[in-house]
Amino acid sequence: MAVNRSAGTADNNGHIYGLDGLRAIAIIGVIFYHMFPYTIKGGFLGVSLFFVLSGYLIALTSERSRMKGEFSVGGFYKKRLIRIFPPVIMTVFVTVTAFHFIYPRAVEGVQGETVSILLGYNNWWQIAQNSSYFTKIANATPFTHIWSLAVELQFYLIWPLLYLIYLILSTRGRKARGLIFFLILSVVSAVLMGVLLPFGNDATRVYYGTDTRLYALTAGALLGFAGAGRSEFTLFKNRNARKASLPLFIGGLAFVVISFIFTDGMADPTYTGYMQLVTLVFLLLVMITAEPSLPFGRILENPVLDFIGKRSYEMYLFMYPVIFLFNVKKWTRIPCAPLIQLGIILLLAIWEHEMTKLVVKGRQARISRASGPALFAGAVAAIVLIVLGIFFTIFSGKKNSDTGELEKQLAANQKLLEQQETRGNNKTGDTVGSDKKPSASSNTSSDKKPEETPDDKKKPEKEDDYKVPVTTIGDSVMLGASPELLKVLPKDSVVNAHESRQLWDAKDIVKNYKKKKTLGKIVVIALGTNGVFNEKAGQDLIDLIGSDRHIYWVNVFGDSIQWEDDSNKVIKKLCDKNENVTLVDWHSFAAGHDSWFYHDGIHLKPAGQRKYAGMIKDAIQDDLDLIRIEKENK
Repeated sequence: MAVNRSAGTADNNGHIYGLDGLRAIAIIGVIFYHMFPYTIKGGFLGVSLFFVLSGYLIALTSERSRMKGEFSVGGFYKKRLIRIFPPVIMTVFVTVTAFHFIYPRAVEGVQGETVSILLGYNNWWQIAQNSSYFTKIANATPFTHIWSLAVELQFYLIWPLLYLIYLILSTRGRKARGLIFFLILSVVSAVLMGVLLPFGNDATRVYYGTDTRLYALTAGALLGFAGAGRSEFTLFKNRNARKASLPLFIGGLAFVVISFIFTDGMADPTYTGYMQLVTLVFLLLVMITAEPSLPFGRILENPVLDFIGKRSYEMYLFMYPVIFLFNVKKWTRIPCAPLIQLGIILLLAIWEHEMTKLVVKGRQARISRASGPALFAGAVAAIVLIVLGIFFTIFSGKKNSDTGELEKQLAANQKLLEQQETRGNNKTGDTVGSDKKPSASSNTSSDKKPEETPDDKKKPEKEDDYKVPVTTIGDSVMLGASPELLKVLPKDSVVNAHESRQLWDAKDIVKNYKKKKTLGKIVVIALGTNGVFNEKAGQDLIDLIGSDRHIYWVNVFGDSIQWEDDSNKVIKKLCDKNENVTLVDWHSFAAGHDSWFYHDGIHLKPAGQRKYAGMIKDAIQDDLDLIRIEKENK
């Protein structure tokens, strides 16, 4: 009986050489991104490669099954459920059990998140929670990465409908119409990513959204349909195209490696064209790799990549819980920590892969005498850990029980700072950040000169004088302590703090204060909690503030801040590099004082707020004394 050799088929079992190699490249990029987020900045693009491969294989296998008269909606869903859910269930509940004993804070109140994972809407759940893939700290979770699985599950859910539309449009030999339908879906989704992007702000919505990530899946499906039923892609019947395949393959891989290293997930251009461009390169690599008349599929089928690729799904599921645990427990400081993490991820993936085979194959699974005891022990361990995980999930309580109290306090403090800002604006007649000019007749009639006061007899303020002694710019940690700061800082000082503030937000604030000449002689910066920044970005802010001011930079402390060490290293470098920048070592000052903090280990209770404000006051006291002496001598 003849076997239909559709595009990429390399043997009678329908195996496509090289796709596991591409999966290995994708998972290596994703793992290295999470382990070295400031070195392999673009490794998250590996998720797009997974999407392309999923779309390609779904279309290809659906067409193969239909051509054999075997495709059914029920059969399609059954295969997807069997492949996807046993590893997910194992990963989630084993992780919950492990964290319950090692770092329970991360799995408190995990019921809602678990439901969102098992029902396949975790990406929208995370969007609703205002979680950020790049700046997440509060209520941190070891399941942040599951968003991508939710996108795939939603795609699989609507796949029979999309496939039916394709078949209807492709009747009577008009396959091009069906392909155009998937092309339109891909273009609309790709454009939507750029349209919905909140420029200059957190890209969570477009990064997680099914609608804005669909294009990689539908583009992969388009490629699968284009190659289905053919011995080779039409493109490679051309001799010149076959000759160009080698430089295209090498160039494509090089482009991917460069993108993994340099792409910035926080930059707007990533979502307005670059991620879409990378997806096109992934399509090219899949097409070249899957082409049976070219050698590249077999090249990627080497033992190492093949081994990793076949376990890439399990590695993806377990990699973030392992990396997350190492970060929050600060085990990354252990020598050879990256190698230890990789070893644990691989061992867990192998364990899960073997357990899944037992579940799927059941009695048909071939178990040798040598491996039998190990598999039995592994199965017992899995069952026990899963049962415990289900129990711990059900009775996990509420997430961060004092979060409500913290939120109320931060909201009240934000209102207080806004009132302070308004009072300051009324004094100067300016609105910081606006172009409003002071009114010369706010308390007098237009034709009457205001009565002279003792203050008016003083020497007029020069253009280069400072209207405020101290300006502080910080995030929610400083916001929590802002009432205490206002108590200890000199009169007319400014405290400007806000939740989720990043370093680049401070640049506009500094520009506005300088424009209104309300930037203090002393500037206190407390940024780095919400995400690390590179040395250049920090230096740009320092240069913007100016060498004529003394800058005090408060470093970072927090149990669940995964980038604590990275942020503090950059801050230390900046302080060492600039004579006018002094380090305020909050990290050392706060260590061992758990009672100062709310449950998240980052934000401060009243006792901690007083300590924080006192620390800053003590740090800048010498400069405050100099300012006082200068004023007395004028």
